[in-house]
Amino acid sequence: MKLSRRDFLIKGTALFASLGLGGALFTETGKSILATGLDEGVDDPVLVVVQLSGGNDGINTLIPYGQGVYYDSRPTLAYQQKDVLALDNHVGLHPSLVGLSALYKLGKLAVIQGVGYPEPDHSHFRSMEIWQTAEPQKISRSGWLARYVDSSLRGNNNPLKAVQIGASGSKAFASEKVSFPVIQSLETYNLIDPKTAMLDKNRLTKAFLDMYSTQNQVEQLRVVSGRGSEAYKSVEAIQALTATYANKVEYPKTNFAKDLQLVSKLLAGKSGTRVFNVQIGGFDDHADEKVQHAKVLTQVDEGLAAFYKDLEAQGLQDRVMVMMFSEFGRRVKENGSGGTDHGTAAPMFVMGGKVNGGMYGAYPSLSNLDNGDLKYEVDFRSVYSTLVDKWLKGDVSAVLGHTYETMKFI
Repeated sequence: MKLSRRDFLIKGTALFASLGLGGALFTETGKSILATGLDEGVDDPVLVVVQLSGGNDGINTLIPYGQGVYYDSRPTLAYQQKDVLALDNHVGLHPSLVGLSALYKLGKLAVIQGVGYPEPDHSHFRSMEIWQTAEPQKISRSGWLARYVDSSLRGNNNPLKAVQIGASGSKAFASEKVSFPVIQSLETYNLIDPKTAMLDKNRLTKAFLDMYSTQNQVEQLRVVSGRGSEAYKSVEAIQALTATYANKVEYPKTNFAKDLQLVSKLLAGKSGTRVFNVQIGGFDDHADEKVQHAKVLTQVDEGLAAFYKDLEAQGLQDRVMVMMFSEFGRRVKENGSGGTDHGTAAPMFVMGGKVNGGMYGAYPSLSNLDNGDLKYEVDFRSVYSTLVDKWLKGDVSAVLGHTYETMKFI
């Protein structure tokens, strides 16, 4: 059955709507006729990386209420001791982080203080690139999570072994060898409009596969063809997921919470995904920080609290670990606009049923500064190294190039 170029263009307009990619050949009952390999990794440990984009104010997230210089440096932004969710006699969480405070008390949250890297960069783009590639000293073409997949999951043929959730991808998944799907919802991740007639759907899909076939392609087109083929497999795999997710927890009506719920749906559907990436923005608080920061932290807290309850309801809490970071913290002193400017070190958080909860590292001094910035106490690659080695059981040297101090939060 031939499909003309005109038919392909007219009927295939939805082809590139969700990354322009993927799909499957269908029977008349609507089932895919190809295997997906989703049985790989369904019981293995899972890492969910949460990126707080914009430079989260770590000082007002993990508040050093025991230091008088905190109040001297932030006359309008400082929180009074009575409002802080105390973790010990020196530091506590922002008042909006009620859910994380409860998880800390249950021993399910590790707080790593003063995390950063040598010679910090104040640019959003460069600093985020450093965190995503784990390469502070040079520009890297590959991301640290992509290197983990390439080195430790090389024999895993599951097209959903690593998934990015949301509207955009992360350089943590940058790779010249493998592509990773970016998924906003299970319902919209399709090659062709689901309303398309079955005959046309099969014809369009066959045309797509023929176009992206790696056979008989000149060398310059094989990379593009390979990416198209990988994307096809990822959408086919999404469509083949088992419908076992039961909505037992009420999530907040935010995009961040929706993205976290999608992680739970994929895991409940036996996707076999080992690594997820989720992002939330809104942390670049140069002005009027107090209201905006509290609002965004509330979204983070409520989303993560609901996610952990959902994991418990699905029996997945001991298989999943969440790591949360931002590209940098903020300066110690507030500025003249009721906000804070780009800084350096900030806390990281690790959450999960198998976490050794508690405080790790030391809170940086608020008075012994580097030109107004905090001096980092923990290299972020030590956190990555611990997760790769102790949780994901990967090859640290292949992922990070060197070995780093192992921490005890797992």
